[in-house]
Amino acid sequence: MALRIQGGLSDRPSWDERLSNSRRQPTTAILCGLVVVVAVIDLATGSGSQTIQVSGLAALVAAMLCTTGQVVLVGAVYTAAVAVVYTHELAASGTPTMIASIGGSIVAGIACVLLCQSRWEREQLLARVRFTAEAAQRTLLRELPLHTEDVVVDGLYVSSARDALIGGDIYEVLPTPYGTRVLIGDVRGKGLPAIHAGAAVLTSFREGAYHQPSVLGVCTQMEEALLRHNHYAARDTGDGERFVTALVLQLEPDGRAQIVGCGHTTPFRLSGGRAAEIWLDDPGLPLGLGDLAGQARTVQQCPFAAGDRMVLCTDGVTEARDAEGVFYPLVDRLSTWAELPSPELVEQLGLDLLRHTGDQQSDDAAILVVRRNGS
Repeated sequence: MALRIQGGLSDRPSWDERLSNSRRQPTTAILCGLVVVVAVIDLATGSGSQTIQVSGLAALVAAMLCTTGQVVLVGAVYTAAVAVVYTHELAASGTPTMIASIGGSIVAGIACVLLCQSRWEREQLLARVRFTAEAAQRTLLRELPLHTEDVVVDGLYVSSARDALIGGDIYEVLPTPYGTRVLIGDVRGKGLPAIHAGAAVLTSFREGAYHQPSVLGVCTQMEEALLRHNHYAARDTGDGERFVTALVLQLEPDGRAQIVGCGHTTPFRLSGGRAAEIWLDDPGLPLGLGDLAGQARTVQQCPFAAGDRMVLCTDGVTEARDAEGVFYPLVDRLSTWAELPSPELVEQLGLDLLRHTGDQQSDDAAILVVRRNGS
């Protein structure tokens, strides 16, 4: 479930393709075996029963599941079986009838081969389109884990949109002249409009994190970028106003961390085998709604020593529900698995989240486990 970037395009078959081909081989053997069995039954029963015609479905099934070469093999076995059965049972019918029957099986086999080739071309086109889409999405969110001199960040990302790698949740980890800065955010809404708004905020963070001396300045720059995006989106597409909940973390050299909350889910600190929620004195308003606040955003300091870990997540985790409407017990799970290494912790959380929701995730979900380097 953790994000993975697929390798580059190559003329060599991928591991998935080789595995798929290996699985098709037993299917081909089974289909050929069925044709032979039907032919034997037909010959054994006699009386011109011609049940061999039923085995023509084997070539059709092969066309839907197997490669072109395997379809040719199944079609050849079927044609040979028809020739044997019709020669044995229909000799009295005359040569024209047998030729017509055998010729019909050959035509059916050729049609199945053409059908297989058409299906294969569509699969290859879909694979290329999917690869291009994945590459485009990876330009927005980088593969986890992410590393800087200060931290190692493991995590997972689950998109609620079918066949999509990303949705409205965003994250980033950057080394800057002011220390490592971490962002996690959640865009209101779903689909392409949410992705566009998230991209505006994420792009602004990547720029501002390097140039803004204050973490508050980074948040201000992200909010301005989102407001500009909302203005142009409303003008060009009529899209409604978007806001983004976010949490920005900056590591300090003295074993502390600065946190700015923008209406986002509170983080958790894992230390000494225990999990504790970090309550923010000022949770703040989401990006895009800052003007509604009566005061400016504030920075909160918290201990974050070498070896400590902090868990950041979106509300797709904390608000995930099971079939009975029970929220996912994140605090209990973190306390249970607090001593696990970060990759194992992420894996356990991901699998447990899917079990809890019955693999029916209704919202995008992201989890980052930030581990501070050092002894």
